[in-house]
Amino acid sequence: MNRNQFRFMFLMALLTLVFSTGGPALGSSPAASSLTAYYNLLGYEGIGTLGSYLTSHGTPPPVGDYVTSHCRYINVQNTDFGQYYLRYPLHLPNGANITHISLFVADFNPAGWMVAWLRSRPWNSRDLGVTLNSAQTDNTTNSDKTMTMNFTPPLNVNNQTTEYWIDVSPQNSNDPAQLCVYGIQVTYTIDGSFLPLVQR
Repeated sequence: MNRNQFRFMFLMALLTLVFSTGGPALGSSPAASSLTAYYNLLGYEGIGTLGSYLTSHGTPPPVGDYVTSHCRYINVQNTDFGQYYLRYPLHLPNGANITHISLFVADFNPAGWMVAWLRSRPWNSRDLGVTLNSAQTDNTTNSDKTMTMNFTPPLNVNNQTTEYWIDVSPQNSNDPAQLCVYGIQVTYTIDGSFLPLVQR
């Protein structure tokens, strides 16, 4: 047997050994069975839009940015719930299981407060959206607050058929900037796959 034949036979034997092991490739690790990750939205990413409780349609509302705390608010005086929304589209992985949502808000209004809704609807539909969960602030003032939504059992995300978003509606007084959203955090799990801990 010459040298070339020996090399060929050795290479074939090595390939047979590699493909017959049936285990994971060297250096790889098995997929995580469950992972908790976080989706963070800065307050200024909220989109000002019209609510469903207006008696007449109009242009989208102006929004303001409170620069010192990076929060966003509906810049319209004397509003009521459902007239105007700050809308936050959620871009979560298909198959995610939402377990908890936290909304971080500033509330310096002595009378007004905010309501938040998690909503969904089928893609390409005119549906106003189905409310999946909600939260609200109280009317105490001069503090930052956290609005929370819990999901038991977890809410399964199906991006193939459905879109998801959060609407925040303020009850503004003469100073709209007193009610302000500066962050949203969505906690969810993914079964059988690994994702980065922070997604933008």
